[in-house]
Amino acid sequence: MKEARLQKIMAVLKQQGYAKVEELAEQLGISEVTVRRDLAFLESQGFVERKRGGAFLKNLRRDIPFFAKLGERKAEKMAIARKAVSLLKNGQVVFASGGTTVYYTIQIIDESDLYDLTIITNSITTAWATINLRKDITLIHTGGTVRENSFECIGGHTLEVAESIKTDVYLLGVDGIDPASGVFFSNFEEVVIGRNVIKNSSALVVVADSSKIGTIAPFKVCEVEEVDYLVTNPHAELKEFEKHGVKIIVS
Repeated sequence: MKEARLQKIMAVLKQQGYAKVEELAEQLGISEVTVRRDLAFLESQGFVERKRGGAFLKNLRRDIPFFAKLGERKAEKMAIARKAVSLLKNGQVVFASGGTTVYYTIQIIDESDLYDLTIITNSITTAWATINLRKDITLIHTGGTVRENSFECIGGHTLEVAESIKTDVYLLGVDGIDPASGVFFSNFEEVVIGRNVIKNSSALVVVADSSKIGTIAPFKVCEVEEVDYLVTNPHAELKEFEKHGVKIIVS
């Protein structure tokens, strides 16, 4: 109920930019006390700023289609991919998310010494990158309902796989990562999948180009403290992540 309420509040703020407490209460059919409590939570997560008896929506990263992002910052992403691949070892089971940086990371496996990996993914694009490797890498796809923008699978079947499988590494592309607020996706159903994979993985490796650092998207996947490695480009905020125990690998 709370998640649904928060999504409705975010939807109103996305449409209007600003809304008063009483206006939100009326639109959602809930008390003003509940609205204030929800806005306080959203503010603590970095999504909104409360002012003058209401709230403003902060500038959030949108859910941009995969192929619109594929050519952006390609050199940066390829440099990150080469560093990320160096963290993988033969014999490992790796759950790989969707996203362009993960896509390039899978491609780079062909340039590495890796030859014995099992890659599990809920992403159509990550699966395609794996299929096109010249090496005999084992691929397991979760199946599920495909999202149009990200080409990641969601739904009950995907969640069932995420809940049941154990992996050595979760190779995770994100929409935003902030040292104070956490790790973020733009889609709530993908968050549910991600949280379960994190719980069942021995190590969490986040790959994120510098534009994602300090960026907040609508839905939190996990706290920064849960990240084992952050592979990224040079950025002024990286020392803040180290304070939370994150190992930083700079491309």
